[in-house]
Amino acid sequence: MEEKERRVFLCQDSTEGILSAVHMAYLSRYGHKYITIQLKDQWEPSLFCHVTEVDADIEKAESVARAVMKKISPEAWQWVYKASMAGVPEKAQQIYRFLNLGFSVGKRVCDYLSSEYVLPVYQLSRKVGRETDKLMGFVRFRELKSGILFSKISPKHQQLFFLGEHFADRLPEENWVIYDQGRRMACVHQARGPWAVAGDMPLEEERIRHVSPAESDFVDLWKTFFNHIEIKERHNPHLQMNMMPKRFWKNMTEMQGF
Repeated sequence: MEEKERRVFLCQDSTEGILSAVHMAYLSRYGHKYITIQLKDQWEPSLFCHVTEVDADIEKAESVARAVMKKISPEAWQWVYKASMAGVPEKAQQIYRFLNLGFSVGKRVCDYLSSEYVLPVYQLSRKVGRETDKLMGFVRFRELKSGILFSKISPKHQQLFFLGEHFADRLPEENWVIYDQGRRMACVHQARGPWAVAGDMPLEEERIRHVSPAESDFVDLWKTFFNHIEIKERHNPHLQMNMMPKRFWKNMTEMQGF
């Protein structure tokens, strides 16, 4: 039997982009084993395949999300949502394969951790979740002269949506910004108002360099406290790096100069 030509759907690196590609793949009825979904920015051209670029469509993405929660389970949707935020190029195809199996077997899919289609999505979800938990404790805001609280982060995975929800609850009365350096994205919160994530945001270093007088005093006090709270005789750098991974240090006030 002659094999069909492979089809590749290229999508935007976002939850909406990946789910829109999943929607188009199902709509095509071409056959799941002949379809691959890949991130547009990560794809390497290859011969003997038909390539289609898929635009992110909120309505199509929402319809897939609703289908996942209804026909599979809310737990499966949480796995997919977190996995879609992972900073790895293969996530789109892994999510697609997971959903193919999930729509076939229903909520039992989350029990199939030995499956090659289930384990990768579960692992990505866990990795994103662990980094989120760490960042909730390691994000450091500083008050700029304008009164805005500003923080820079450099996560492996897309974390702004999770951090936005968390800090909107923790700091509802403040105007604050969390800036993802690697992705050039920012989460912006208006005091007593909504928050939103914006992309393609260049960082104006000159504007964030000037902090309020109170912030300068607080930084000095915080560094002094951090340096004096340690018991020198029990200094354990390996344990410190386990509890506070070194990749977070450059954006943490108390670790400047280490």
